[in-house]
Amino acid sequence: MKLSHKAKKNFEEDNEFYIKLGKKLRQARRTKVNEFTGKETIVPLTKVAKELKCSYQQIGKYEKGGCKEGNRIPLVNLVKISKFLKKPLSYFLDDYKELDVVAEEF
Repeated sequence: MKLSHKAKKNFEEDNEFYIKLGKKLRQARRTKVNEFTGKETIVPLTKVAKELKCSYQQIGKYEKGGCKEGNRIPLVNLVKISKFLKKPLSYFLDDYKELDVVAEEF
C-alpha cells in the first residue's frame, strides 16, 4: 500500500516521537536514584515489566520505539512507569511542548 506524501510525513513524525520516548524511558530506567544512598542505579527490565505486568521483552520494545504496533507505549503504561521510576510525566514529554501548537491546528 502506497502512502500519500502527507501520510508518510505523519508516519515519520510519529515514528520519531516513539523512538525519542523510548530513549527517554531507557534513560530514566538507567538513572533511578536510590532514596537512601543517593546513588544512581539501573532498574532491570524485569522489574519494570513486573510492575506493568508484561514481559521484559515488551519493555525492550517500548525502549526501541518506532511505530510498529508493539513498540508504541500506551499512555497508561507511561504513567505507571513514571510513578515506578519516580519521574514526573513531564520528564518523558518535555521535548514536545510544541505539540500544544500542533494540537490547536486540529
